[in-house]
Amino acid sequence: MGYIRQDEADIYLTVDGVTYGNGDPWFSYTGATLSSAGAKTRAGGMGREFELGGPATRSDATITTQNTEIMAGQHPRLESLIGRGNAQITIQYLDEYRNAIPGARFAVRGKLKEADLPDVNAQTADAGMYTVVVACHELAA
Repeated sequence: MGYIRQDEADIYLTVDGVTYGNGDPWFSYTGATLSSAGAKTRAGGMGREFELGGPATRSDATITTQNTEIMAGQHPRLESLIGRGNAQITIQYLDEYRNAIPGARFAVRGKLKEADLPDVNAQTADAGMYTVVVACHELAA
């Protein structure tokens, strides 16, 4: 068994069946955590607490990529789809030679929630990062 580093993954975004990005995989992926609010109770007479469980919910997923003229050109279309575009983020894990690891893939789906151009600042030469947020459905794709 080999361990997978954080950089050994390809990240892709599709919205309404159209792939968005610079042509390369996206730079980073965070969020889409599935959790349960749960509910607790205890018997009378200072009884022990008992977890009842509860409905699950998935947090938003955020991806970023370097801003380019391609992303700036795609931005108006992505912005027009906020709140209604059906989005899917797909993660494919890679081995140390950048080959896809069979079966090591997952995706989350939801609605396009945000599409943000990076801030502009004349005081820094850092790469501008384009950001997309997807409000995820409970179940993974």
